[in-house]
Amino acid sequence: MRSTRLRRLMRSASSTRLTKIWNKIRRFVLCAVSSEYVSRQAALRQGECVGCGRCCKLVFQCPFLGGTDENPRCLIYNSVRPNQCAAFPIDERDLADVNYLCSYSFSQPRVTAVQPLLTPVFERQQSS
Repeated sequence: MRSTRLRRLMRSASSTRLTKIWNKIRRFVLCAVSSEYVSRQAALRQGECVGCGRCCKLVFQCPFLGGTDENPRCLIYNSVRPNQCAAFPIDERDLADVNYLCSYSFSQPRVTAVQPLLTPVFERQQSS
């Protein structure tokens, strides 16, 4: 898992209202335009939605969030839920918006090719 210090830094960076507004717009645009990125991130996402409703209360409360504070529920979860709702969280930035209090997490992407530590130019200079 991530260190406590890193979590605090990311939480404080995402705690402003303006940042949360920007991230809400970012999620909408990503779902509308860059579905390839959203699909790649969905493959890295682990866990499942437990219906806590935190993502439904970012910036403003979703009009389709029903139930009580102790037992929230989405009124359109299984029917016409918007793409950005179904894709939440798209990446780590979205988890920071809910202070990492989400049942989802992300696995690290697999490295397919190892980059050499030394550049070819540097290697030639050392061999001379």
